[in-house]
Amino acid sequence: MSGKKFTSVGTDIEEVKRQNAESGPTFNEMKEIIANSDVGTPSIDVPDIDEPKKYTWTGTDINEVKRLNAESGPSYNEIFEMLDKELEAE
Repeated sequence: MSGKKFTSVGTDIEEVKRQNAESGPTFNEMKEIIANSDVGTPSIDVPDIDEPKKYTWTGTDINEVKRLNAESGPSYNEIFEMLDKELEAE
């Protein structure tokens, strides 16, 4: 016998662990990187009542989407910049 451990459906447990170790930061490690980043809290613009609303042809309020995006945390690119900094520090 090879001594390998398999799940009931035949998955090689040690191979999965090896691949996970090579796959990059875990979800919790990503949360820690983001929490310790210097991105800061985004500023929220208060909408101007006199400014006319801008909509896409499907009726989406463009300014509302921008406001929600600003409140949602770091962007996709900011997360990758944080990861690059973290990897360079190692």
